[in-house]
Amino acid sequence: VVCNGKLSEEGYKVFKKYAGEIIVRPNEGLDVWAYKAGLSYYGWDKIEEFDELVMLNHTIMGPVYPFYETFDKMKDRDIDFWGITKHNRMEEDIFGINPYGYMPEHIQSHFMVFRKKLLCSKEFQNYWDNFRKINNYRESVGFHESYFTKYFSDLGYKWEVSVDVCDLHDMSDNPGFYCIRELIEKRRCPIFKRRAFFHDYGQFLETMAGQVVYELYK
Repeated sequence: VVCNGKLSEEGYKVFKKYAGEIIVRPNEGLDVWAYKAGLSYYGWDKIEEFDELVMLNHTIMGPVYPFYETFDKMKDRDIDFWGITKHNRMEEDIFGINPYGYMPEHIQSHFMVFRKKLLCSKEFQNYWDNFRKINNYRESVGFHESYFTKYFSDLGYKWEVSVDVCDLHDMSDNPGFYCIRELIEKRRCPIFKRRAFFHDYGQFLETMAGQVVYELYK
């Protein structure tokens, strides 16, 4: 477990049930640099022994359904990395910093799984070893989350998500956030975003009336 910020004694005891090692660091670089710290702790020689590496952060809650369902669904697929939900392509780069000039279709970085071929690749290792400084949420999405999937896909690595949302493109660019009842109720998505309950209300009203949060809560 990598904890960005302060950790109470009670929190330490909870984490200790699940983790042999707890790294407490300043909240610098957000989740991207927490992932990087975890990778550095193990080192590439150790990581190359793993069959799969799972990275997840605290922006999600669950599981609503057992995670074994998701892993069973994905285990025989011929892919190099995968996730649970994805963000659809947007022609506009809303943060103005994505190297591609638009927001590519991408796995959302709150839950990603990397398999041996990718873990052992120099491209993956160099990506993390040389990762730039991240100062805020905007840079985290622009330089990592919305960039990673296309970057490694263009290098020939194959990916998928466990919850298919291709048919929801006309409803939302971000169905994992704005169509969450649909994903949980009809597609057995095992997670939901915590931010649904404290997201900027103005942004919600640009997209809908906020009813998805009420429905999710009920």
